[in-house]
Amino acid sequence: MTGKHLVALIVAPLILVGTALPAPAVTQLLNGLQVGNPVRHGGLTVFPLTSKASGSTRYLTLDKAIRKGDVKVQEKEGGTVSTVRVKNTSDRYVFGMAGEIITGAKQNRMLQRDVLLPPKSGWLDLSVYCVEQGRWHGASAEFGSKGQIAAGRIRGKAANTQSQSEVWAEVEANNEALGIVSSTRRYDAALDDHGVQDKIESYKKGLEKEVPKLAPNALGVAVAKGDRLVCVDVFGTCALFKKMWPRLLESYIIDAISQEPSGSMSKKEVAGFLRDGAQAKTVAQPAVGAGKLYRLEGDDATGQALVFGKEVVHLDLFPEDSESSPLRLDIRRQGLER
Repeated sequence: MTGKHLVALIVAPLILVGTALPAPAVTQLLNGLQVGNPVRHGGLTVFPLTSKASGSTRYLTLDKAIRKGDVKVQEKEGGTVSTVRVKNTSDRYVFGMAGEIITGAKQNRMLQRDVLLPPKSGWLDLSVYCVEQGRWHGASAEFGSKGQIAAGRIRGKAANTQSQSEVWAEVEANNEALGIVSSTRRYDAALDDHGVQDKIESYKKGLEKEVPKLAPNALGVAVAKGDRLVCVDVFGTCALFKKMWPRLLESYIIDAISQEPSGSMSKKEVAGFLRDGAQAKTVAQPAVGAGKLYRLEGDDATGQALVFGKEVVHLDLFPEDSESSPLRLDIRRQGLER
């Protein structure tokens, strides 16, 4: 064997390993984020995230596209819990976010992963989780949208475990914490409750306009419940974040009112978590439609990123266990020391 061939054998495995390193677009986005001054209401703290770099591509949101009739979502072949089918009939790209809820058909579901539907897509299979365990019937195979996104604790559990049973358990725990009883154990029963809605409105008054006012060019937010980081959501453009913000805020509020939080989190702690996320491995995932999808696997952070061209469309990041334990002390210290 020649020296040239030996070098090739040594280098080839290194190239394969390199595919698990951070994707450039993801690293660039996370490293370029600035953590703004927080806005607090009750036990919920929202940190605006800004960056000098911002994408330019504009997207329709799945919620709006469904309501307009530009996107059709249906049960697949009589009904499969983990899969639905979707078709974009518009001339624009449509963004759907992991955790976004579609209602009706045989049972309510939430999107398992981010998706970017290309124009005139034809029918595509979309992976989902069920968020209504006790129903399997419906007058129509069509899904609609109420503009809802699952609470951070549910999205985090899905991101960390990728388990339908864990998602069901988290939906049940969420409803129990809010004092909600549903015959079909559906997540959105909480959002239909007048008492819960009153609490949501109270939080909205204190937060909805304050974040855009404080950081008009924000690409996203980091959200903490007391001293526990719930999640990070970042978008490639300010325009897309503004479209998603009211619905995202409602999902964060559900986390805050489901359990009385204590303590607080600092900007430095959030910055430390983002730095950890920037070092996460990026593992390619099956993507539906346009763009590339990556699972993020860091020492203390799990999430996903949807990349289209050279731009990140959306990135989410959750602590290794977003509900049962606080952000790890060593990560918090890193944030304070750097």
